[in-house]
Amino acid sequence: MSPHQYHVEFDETSYCVTCLDGTVMQFDSMEDAIEAMREFEQKRFPETWEKIPPATRYAKQLYYQA
Repeated sequence: MSPHQYHVEFDETSYCVTCLDGTVMQFDSMEDAIEAMREFEQKRFPETWEKIPPATRYAKQLYYQA
C-alpha cells in the first residue's frame, strides 16, 4: 500500500488527484478522478534500490569486488 494520502479536489476546470507533493493527475470527470485515486492508494511504489537496473547492480557488484 502506498504511504501517500491522496485526495480529489475540484479546481474550477477539472478534478485533480493530489497528495502532499502536489497534483498527480487531472481529469474531466469526478468518476475518473476517484478511480485513479483508488488505484494510486493501492499501488506499490518500488524501493530506491529496486529502481536501479539489474545490469547496473551487477556491474557495481563486479566493480566493488575487484
